[in-house]
Amino acid sequence: MDAGGGAADGFVRIHRALLGQGHASVAYVIKQQRQDVPAMVDARRLLGPWQKLVWGLGRVWAKLRRLHLRPVGVYDFNAEANFPAEPIIRAARARAEKWDLVVVHWAGAFVTADTIRRIAEALGARVVLWQVDMAHVTGGCHSNLGCLKYQTGCGACPLIGSKDVDDVSSRQAANRRKTWKELGAVLLAPTEWSARQARESAITGGLPSKVFPIPLDLDVLRPVEDPRGARAALGLPADARVLLVRGIDPALTYKGFGLLLEALRLLDAQGIALHVAVLGETGLMGAGWKHVTYTELGVRRGDAAIAVAYQSADFFVNPSTNDNGPMMVGEALVCGVPVVAYPVGLPSVPWAEGMVGRVVEPVGDIPALAATIRAFAEMPAAELAAKKRAAAAAARPLYAAAHFSEQLTSAQSL
Repeated sequence: MDAGGGAADGFVRIHRALLGQGHASVAYVIKQQRQDVPAMVDARRLLGPWQKLVWGLGRVWAKLRRLHLRPVGVYDFNAEANFPAEPIIRAARARAEKWDLVVVHWAGAFVTADTIRRIAEALGARVVLWQVDMAHVTGGCHSNLGCLKYQTGCGACPLIGSKDVDDVSSRQAANRRKTWKELGAVLLAPTEWSARQARESAITGGLPSKVFPIPLDLDVLRPVEDPRGARAALGLPADARVLLVRGIDPALTYKGFGLLLEALRLLDAQGIALHVAVLGETGLMGAGWKHVTYTELGVRRGDAAIAVAYQSADFFVNPSTNDNGPMMVGEALVCGVPVVAYPVGLPSVPWAEGMVGRVVEPVGDIPALAATIRAFAEMPAAELAAKKRAAAAAARPLYAAAHFSEQLTSAQSL
């Protein structure tokens, strides 16, 4: 899709960056919601009446067949990925007979590996798998929630309660491994953490790979000297130490919002004054706070809207414990906001020096997270200002559209 979450936003950013760098990019989605993105195609509109009927019935049948399954987390067991290759091939060829790359972002409920093969071969293009969480490196799950079976080809999948070693996750893993190898696919990952998952995977372990992040609009996502204007626009206290975080249901345990809440409770009990700005879902903070205050900013759409939120913050906390490369980390850094995070899905900036933020270890440790947040809450203003300048200086070249274009182009020769 082109809207509705971080993966969709990343997809649009990649497409827009390529267009901005002069490439002939066309983006196919299964559900188009935005009309402000050039060369964005709703694939459903490419179907004739009979094809649309067959496609729709196939999706209904897929849902019925999996009624007995109760998958945990986010998954992609090819249940509804039955979109045909021919309409996309026809539409692409109407623009150009031959293409260089087919970039596969996240294809869950859209197209299978076999369909991608037909598209790529018909267009004479090389397949590039853009690593979105763990979608390409497992036999079906989007986030493995600690399961390591992706390293051996899956089977007996715990996410669907299977004890069959030759279940759908095993079969899909084998098919993906065979397809990507035969096509000579390239795996591109936004972070080294993500690339390591790919190298450890039985599916993608032998593929050439490259690491570079999704590009950002640096004209909009930029630092400001004084956060008070942004704070006034958002109704935040002018002189407080402000922590920005993404609000997301704690039931999605790998996103870590529940861990952050526990860390904040520890700080509140210690009498630490801190203002938390929550960007995203609301109603998550709860009651009973004494020293910690908060403002719920809600969901804000578009780079201009979220830029104000970053520009209002002193530091950003990403509590994810299993995440491919959360874009909010990059968004914060390019806006000159230092980041506190576990060592999961972080971009290749100089974390060791402590100038762009701090890495909390071990993953999931709540007291360590609380201690690091406290360090930023009590940090002298001059030291914090230096970290803000360092964050922007380190991150902005890495997230430039020109850098992304150069890296993607060079991936063709891997």
